[in-house]
Amino acid sequence: MMNSFTLYPEEYRNGNTLTKDGISFSESVVVKLLIDGEDVEEIGGFSDALVYFDELRSSIDSSGKYLIFTCANGIAEDGGWEGVSVEFGDETVNWKFEFGGRFFDYTFDRKEYVSEIDSLATYLVNCDLQLAPKSVIFPEVFSR
Repeated sequence: MMNSFTLYPEEYRNGNTLTKDGISFSESVVVKLLIDGEDVEEIGGFSDALVYFDELRSSIDSSGKYLIFTCANGIAEDGGWEGVSVEFGDETVNWKFEFGGRFFDYTFDRKEYVSEIDSLATYLVNCDLQLAPKSVIFPEVFSR
């Protein structure tokens, strides 16, 4: 079964603020991710997570392990994030990862995956807001 993959920017400006895990973000843009039309924040335990776009964008280059999700404070280990195993097929992209004692396995259409990431990258180049999170601290045991 193929899962749908949708990205969009959510802007916080002019007094609008996002608060996650006690940290407020304003004058910034956050990458929102929908899988099968559902915001990943609605998945158990993901509510305080942020998408780390630099790693997500890197994931279109080759199979490997990527830190696609992180904690609101940017310290991935604080939120229990260890990375997503990304595997490319001829027409698919497969994500496998464990979080909060649950195992996740998604398969996306490769063209849709790359197109969504490229489209958001183009938007971000022209955006006047800071991307959140700007940087992260990888888990000590992280390896590609």
